[in-house]
Amino acid sequence: MWGSGRADRGRSRRNPGYLVVLGIVVALGLGLVSSAGAGTGRNGAGQPTPCPAVPGQPSGGSPRLMIVGDSISQGSSGDYTWQFRLYEHLRADGVRPQMVGPVEWLANNVTGTQGDCSYANPAFERANDAMWGRALFQEEGVIRAKVAAYHPDYLLVLLGINDLLWFGISQPTMAANLGGFIAKARAAQPHVKIVLGFLLPDIFTQASATFAASVAAYNTTISATASRLTTASSPIVVAHDRIGFTVAADTWDGMHPNANGEVRIAAGFADALAGRFHLGRLYPTPFPALPTGPLTPPQLTAAPAATAGSVVLSWTLAPGASSYHVYVEDLTLQQTTFTQLPSPLTPGQDSGATVGTLNSHDTYDVKLQACKGNDCGAISNVASVSVP
Repeated sequence: MWGSGRADRGRSRRNPGYLVVLGIVVALGLGLVSSAGAGTGRNGAGQPTPCPAVPGQPSGGSPRLMIVGDSISQGSSGDYTWQFRLYEHLRADGVRPQMVGPVEWLANNVTGTQGDCSYANPAFERANDAMWGRALFQEEGVIRAKVAAYHPDYLLVLLGINDLLWFGISQPTMAANLGGFIAKARAAQPHVKIVLGFLLPDIFTQASATFAASVAAYNTTISATASRLTTASSPIVVAHDRIGFTVAADTWDGMHPNANGEVRIAAGFADALAGRFHLGRLYPTPFPALPTGPLTPPQLTAAPAATAGSVVLSWTLAPGASSYHVYVEDLTLQQTTFTQLPSPLTPGQDSGATVGTLNSHDTYDVKLQACKGNDCGAISNVASVSVP
């Protein structure tokens, strides 16, 4: 889920309470996201090439914004991303930001690879510096070169959860790494403006009071560091992205934001930009209640199976969908409502999944609903089939 790598400093033993939850998350299929897959092709350095431009895609001028983060900021298959929400908000306010950074694609949460271009809406500036698995201590070592290469006027930073969860970095080392990150960014761009986001609640903070305290301690460090290191030439402000953010309503797997979570994160950064730097306006409230789950309906076909009481289902994959619920309606029995079958299907079964325990000789209407983690969304067409 978060990538691999080793920390050679500040390591501590993880709390077993949230390791139990980790096992549940990995069981959902959210394995390590590597760069080995190809969604856009590869460049000479072995990285995915940028996603192609689309009709109506806007371009910016200034200021230059670079989002620095991990999977929460990069997003995965089928997402809008909170960068999209922030970008659209700023554009609506008359700001024409230039989004910059080395990453222009999503991670594929189903295959565990980088280079996916299946944005829910690709018509925005997609450049950023966010990657699944990214840790603050890793970014500290490379941020100077990235700032020198992309010349951001603003750094919007949401990093640190991986350091605490996977690498067990101590609080003193976290504070030192954050200070080092800021110093190195300023070494390349002395007048860079910085917005630091708080770490968000997730299933791990819910499962372990020890880990929740560690996250709270680092959030306190973020506030203290912003106050201590802010200067007139390079001001630092904190984004209150945690306000109203809940694990159940705002994430699709207990950690990564769904559409509503994206809005809350974007609003926190937008309010920081507006309040301190007068860049755009405050994010409008109340926030909309957006649909969650995959947005692309699967295209379903159904055929009789060779086995009595069974049918074979095939469908097109919906970006980001990690499972598919099956609903059936027995027309022969004149049923008027669909019933959900107990076992969902997986993306790997899309070319032909046998579904049994149906009434032989009856005719059924069948449909699928695509789900991403805990969020179920788009529903397929209805396919009719006679059971052998």
